[in-house]
Amino acid sequence: MIEFRNVTKVYSTGIAAVNNTSLYIEKGEFVFIVGASGCGKSTLMKMIMKEVEPNSGHIFVNGIDITRISKRRIPNLRRSMGIVFQDFRLLPDKTVYENVAYAMRVIEADPKVIKRQVPNVLSLVGLLDKADVYPDQLSGGEQQRVAVARAIVNNPSVLIADEPTGNLDPETAWEIMSLLSDINRRGTTVVVATHAKDIVDKMQKRVIAIKNGMVVSDKETGGYIEEHGNGIMENPTDYSHLSKHNFPWSRRKAGV
Repeated sequence: MIEFRNVTKVYSTGIAAVNNTSLYIEKGEFVFIVGASGCGKSTLMKMIMKEVEPNSGHIFVNGIDITRISKRRIPNLRRSMGIVFQDFRLLPDKTVYENVAYAMRVIEADPKVIKRQVPNVLSLVGLLDKADVYPDQLSGGEQQRVAVARAIVNNPSVLIADEPTGNLDPETAWEIMSLLSDINRRGTTVVVATHAKDIVDKMQKRVIAIKNGMVVSDKETGGYIEEHGNGIMENPTDYSHLSKHNFPWSRRKAGV
């Protein structure tokens, strides 16, 4: 579903946000990307969305090398993804229904399909009764639910969430993560960048830890890995302990 092959991103300041990183996320997985502020996880997410270009390496999404696609194909790439941000990014002058429907109108969906799909998605996130309400009349958790509904209304194959609970209280954060887990169980690949240690620890999903722009730990089932915790390797270039997810192309070449 998502594959990084020796990807490096160095900003104009000289900071290497991502440093020769390789990783692989399979279809249907739920993956947490964790690490301290400035470790590179947001840059990873932005490169998947093609908001940031790598200096070297290759990134594949749904089997397509997105480092080689033209600018005119970027909108189509993003339409295959659902994206949830920390700050919701709802349109304040549109109702809940209109915010979600807008994502379908952008791709020129049939109006009949929109009328059928939007209520279904709002029901899934528990907001069907708020369809005619404006964002400023909702709580933070409800606004994030609208953002999730907007992200999944076009049935994306992958959902990218960058700190989706960062502006929410703990109880509401759990509600959002439970919703993302439900969406994952329906078959959507979910990738979440987060600092929420308690959520990561309790959910026991796959956890990829980033430090200084490199993957330093990859656990199929685990909790949040502290920057100086037991999960960090002394030598971050030694990938021998990592899961099979990291280098599937080498296995394919070997005929495995």
